Amino acid sequence: MERFKDLLCSDRVMLYAIMINTVLMFFGGFWPDSLWFEAADAVFTLLFLLEAWAKISRMGWQAYWAENWNRFDFIVLIIALPSLASPVLEQTYATNAILALRSMRLFKSFKMLRFIPNIHKLLAGIRLATRASLLVFIAFIVLLIIFSILSSTIFGDIAPEYFGNPAISVYSIFRLFTVEGWYEFADTIAQNGSTGWGFFARVYFSILMFLGGIIGLSLINSIFVDAMAEDNNDEVLEKLRRLEEKIDQLTKDQK
Repeated sequence: MERFKDLLCSDRVMLYAIMINTVLMFFGGFWPDSLWFEAADAVFTLLFLLEAWAKISRMGWQAYWAENWNRFDFIVLIIALPSLASPVLEQTYATNAILALRSMRLFKSFKMLRFIPNIHKLLAGIRLATRASLLVFIAFIVLLIIFSILSSTIFGDIAPEYFGNPAISVYSIFRLFTVEGWYEFADTIAQNGSTGWGFFARVYFSILMFLGGIIGLSLINSIFVDAMAEDNNDEVLEKLRRLEEKIDQLTKDQK
């Protein structure tokens, strides 16, 4: 029993199981109603359930729950657990939704991140960069909402497929900010409206694309990358400071 628990608590063994399960989920999509896929899926669900049991029995509930990766695994497992009942349920929209929950187990693949060298420093840098760019990101969202409402008011009747209401308009303006088919909006308005509307739309969306797509997103990216690089620079500067102190100490000792 202890040997079995050792295997279940081994990160490397469970990583192999996660990789095999991911491959199974991919190929199982071609034969979703096959018995072998249902059986293999149930086996992996039970395997991950046994993994949680083994870790809790070894570590205790409080120590188990104190680790972030264990909390992540447990939440994903609880969400995917109802899929075990799918073979005995009648095929309905509700059962299809339950079956979709088993795909949540694929998120366990994120555990592979813990094997990346210096992953903790990388995650710390991402958190620092996120805090540094938060205000700029909020300003970008506000800009997106303002121009979405304005565009819906101006072009809602001419191009309802893009600006029929503020919700549709938000998606369209976000597409424009990502420079994804931004010219389609102006071309559609030019076809549905007069020559004056077409000219105004081309000028309007060109300005928006420049402000949001070129300046806005570039500003967010630059602040994010600069904050991550600054975290690495601080470490380098600290090492240089310690090296200078050692050199000064050696110089004093020689004197």
